Amino acid sequence: MSLKNLRKQTNPNSSNEQENKVLGEAFWNLVKLYGFNQMEQAALLGIKYNRQRLKDFSDDQVIPDDVDKKYRVGLLLGIHKNLRILFPHNKEIVYGWMKSSQADFNGKIPIEYIMENLDESLPRLASIRRRLDYIRCAE
Repeated sequence: MSLKNLRKQTNPNSSNEQENKVLGEAFWNLVKLYGFNQMEQAALLGIKYNRQRLKDFSDDQVIPDDVDKKYRVGLLLGIHKNLRILFPHNKEIVYGWMKSSQADFNGKIPIEYIMENLDESLPRLASIRRRLDYIRCAE
């Protein structure tokens, strides 16, 4: 084994960078598929809206290096997975669900529910994920 390979294996930053890259690519692909605008993207990531910062993240296909941001992307991926399982043959429903009125949220639109109180965006994102988990498991 070369010294370069040994450093890669023992360098925690190399796996962290790879994880951030994978999660970043997943996040930016999902926001594109769902048609989230920059304000919605910032809310989903739990960051203050800054057009240039979001553009830089998008261009580099990364997210901020923060456990909170990784958790948020994981929740969004879980929401997407549940929607794909619940509506396997209807991509219109899958990609429109977050922007359509939902009875489970008192008729609110999920992305608006998240953005309604930005200080509560993480628990609201988690509640959407939990609700979809429940619906998927109940079927």
